[in-house]
Amino acid sequence: TFIALMTSLIEKTGPQAGTKEHQNALKLRQELEDEFRELLGDDGVFLYPTHPTGAPYHNEPIVRMHNFNYTAIINVLGFPATHIPMGLNYEGLPIGIQVISNWNNDRLCLAVAEELERKFGGWIDPSTNKKEN
Repeated sequence: TFIALMTSLIEKTGPQAGTKEHQNALKLRQELEDEFRELLGDDGVFLYPTHPTGAPYHNEPIVRMHNFNYTAIINVLGFPATHIPMGLNYEGLPIGIQVISNWNNDRLCLAVAEELERKFGGWIDPSTNKKEN
């Protein structure tokens, strides 16, 4: 796919393994992971948007490739995360938030996600809830 080709190109032009630039990136990643682990502790959760906009239209991510960073950063750090549908935005597109917990605290992450989903109504079919212009 086009996105796979673009990702490959970015990986080829980025810092190569073992270089000083790569080692610096790994150090920064570790510092951020340590900060999150301390912040979350044994019973904390972090609520963070899943995406900076409503659900993207088909092929829209091609021109907004960095919008995936909201989930990518948590994946790179290796923390458990669960997406919770939070309804529709003013354009009638799905929006959501992710619950992040500390390592080995998946049960807490899922419990908070379940409660938020219950409180906010869960997934809504956007095709049945389009706003009239």
